Amino acid sequence: MIARLHGFSGLRHLATAAALGLAWSPVVGAQGVRITGTSSMQGVDLRPLVEDSVPVGQTTGTGAFRTMADGRLVRCVGDEPYCRFRSSGDRAMATPVVQDLRAVAWGFGQGISLQAHVRARGALGDSPSWPRSDDAFDAIEAWLEVDRGGVRTRLGRQWATGGLGVHNYDGASVLVRRGRARLEAFGGRSLVVGLNDPVTGAELGAIDDLPPDEDGWLLGLTAGAPLGTRGVASATWQRVIRADRGALYSERVAADASVRLMGASIDGSLAWDLGERQFNDALLRVSRPVARSTSMSLEARRHRPFFDAWTIWGAFSPVAFDELRATVGWRSADARWSVDARGARREYDDTDEGLESMPLESGGWRAGAGAEWIPRDQWLVYADYDIDIGFGASLNDMVAGARWMPDESRYLGIAASGLQHIYEFRVGTGRVTGLRVEGGTRLGTDVRLVADGAFYRHKLTQGAPSPDWSQRRFSLRLEWTVGRDPGAATGAGRVP
Repeated sequence: MIARLHGFSGLRHLATAAALGLAWSPVVGAQGVRITGTSSMQGVDLRPLVEDSVPVGQTTGTGAFRTMADGRLVRCVGDEPYCRFRSSGDRAMATPVVQDLRAVAWGFGQGISLQAHVRARGALGDSPSWPRSDDAFDAIEAWLEVDRGGVRTRLGRQWATGGLGVHNYDGASVLVRRGRARLEAFGGRSLVVGLNDPVTGAELGAIDDLPPDEDGWLLGLTAGAPLGTRGVASATWQRVIRADRGALYSERVAADASVRLMGASIDGSLAWDLGERQFNDALLRVSRPVARSTSMSLEARRHRPFFDAWTIWGAFSPVAFDELRATVGWRSADARWSVDARGARREYDDTDEGLESMPLESGGWRAGAGAEWIPRDQWLVYADYDIDIGFGASLNDMVAGARWMPDESRYLGIAASGLQHIYEFRVGTGRVTGLRVEGGTRLGTDVRLVADGAFYRHKLTQGAPSPDWSQRRFSLRLEWTVGRDPGAATGAGRVP
């Protein structure tokens, strides 16, 4: 890994990556090349926790843990005159900068092409730490492909996709097609889970803090075939072993199928852990229109969390649950109104914990509803609400907003949101309310600028012992393309 980049040094590396992408076009122009770049910058307020203290006389209670007047928990040690706690420090703006380059080149011979996706990371000024901020450069994918006569071969950095998710690896794959049937074999050095994560995601810590001490080797097979004229089915087997072949990291199989029968869509999937000899996921979903403007779906699921053998998390015996979920959707005849409602009930397996006279709660439920309204062709108004109630914890959130789209090149939107997350057995309540503004415009045929900014206010009530996480956020993204679309006969390509 390359050392972390800061300030102007980091920006120079990002600019170099972009310049290399632009310079590559004339070099291989005789064959044909298309390069797409995404230059993005974010800004997020962080409030690091700092050590603080308060005189013992200003706390209530006895023992090692006591509370202050505002409800915050403090720790008192022996006869020391002060009790210690952690509070929110001064605001610090994290400003990660990311440059993505995607390139595809063709024309080297029948069915021969190259594809690559690289990512460079940096930061403005003395930015605080950010996930993957110490990883200055990644090759997300880079492979050579030969596709001839129903056989496709790839060599390089790529990923396996299927019922077991997305797994990056350095190696080779061979795909054989016969009509609508296909069979693919793949294998190589397994990469860190999460390498292919998007620039902005819901989870900040997508990478395990304790990666395996040895690389792994990935081996797999995937096959797919039509089910007559009404559906399709596929299956995947995948195994990851330690590089020295001294241990097994994981071995799983998955199968899924989708068919249309009597006007209904039926989808099913299974994931089986061969090492533990148990199902990780089993799902059956039936969807069907019940009227001209109304549709319904019913879903049954059995889920048990899966962890690779090299992690410690599997030792905590994760509990499986069964869930039944239903969804109803309605759309007006003129397509200007749409409404959907959803609900689910789940039951967890016995945890073998708690008292027989007072067993632990074993169920939970979730529900939600959403609506969209198009008063005019250039306007969209929407609202959505969800609630999830579990054992000793709950989550509910809502969002409502509007978007103005005068043409295909521009848009402007505003949204208000609210969030309440009560963690397991947390005393007190914390709520987050936010306001977000977003917009985008084309600066040219192959250049697009997108920006957004938001403020989130964290309010603590009922003596909730928690730091204040109020923050500001913004992002700026420039998308550009050089080269023609390989699917177009003539002319330059357009930004997707």
